[in-house]
Amino acid sequence: MRTFKHVTPRYVVDRTRLYFQQKEHPEHPWLTSAAIGILESALLDTDVGAEFGSGRSTAWFVQRIGKLYSVEHNPEWHAIVERQSTAAIDSGKLDYKLCETEADYVGQIARFDDESLDFCLVDGVWRDRCALEVLPKMKKGSLLVIDNANSYLPDDATRAPNSRRWADGATSETWTRFIEATRDWREIRTSNGVFDTRIWIRAR
Repeated sequence: MRTFKHVTPRYVVDRTRLYFQQKEHPEHPWLTSAAIGILESALLDTDVGAEFGSGRSTAWFVQRIGKLYSVEHNPEWHAIVERQSTAAIDSGKLDYKLCETEADYVGQIARFDDESLDFCLVDGVWRDRCALEVLPKMKKGSLLVIDNANSYLPDDATRAPNSRRWADGATSETWTRFIEATRDWREIRTSNGVFDTRIWIRAR
C-alpha cells in the first residue's frame, strides 16, 4: 500500500526546489544539480563515455565530450531520443543502440577495452550488473555516475525518502559486490532531498 510518510515540510521544499531547477534548466540531465556541476567542470571534449539509460543526458553529454556510447532498452523512448539525436549520430559523436534484453543490454559493456572509458552514467535497467561489470572498463581518474543510488545502495546520511540504510544493506548481491569492488575508489555523494546521485572516481 502506498504511504505518504515521506511528505514532510522539508520534502515539500526539496521537491519544489527541484521543480523550479528543472524548469529553469530543461536541457540538464535528471541528476542532482551538484552532480551536474561536478560533471560540467570535469568532462573534457576529448573524453569517451558511456551511458546505460538515455534521455536528456544524451544530448547534454554529446555537447561536451568527444564520443558517447548510449544504450536504451525501451523501443518507444529510443525512437524519441534517436529523432532528437540525428545530427550527433550522423556525425559519429553518438553511438546509440536499442537493446531490449538483459543479455544484449549488459553485453554492450564487452565492446569496450579495459580502462578505455573516461566516464559512465548508469541510469537505466539492470543497474547493478551494469555498474559492476563496467568497472574494469574505467580509466584511472574516470568518473562512474549512478543516479537514484539511494534506492539501491545503503546510506545512513541521505535525507532522500525511501532510501536504503546500512541496516537494510544493498538491494542485491551484485550491488554488495559493487560496494566491495569500489572500496578504494573515491566517492562523492550528492542529494537534492528527492533522490541521490553518487559519483565514484577510480583512484588507481
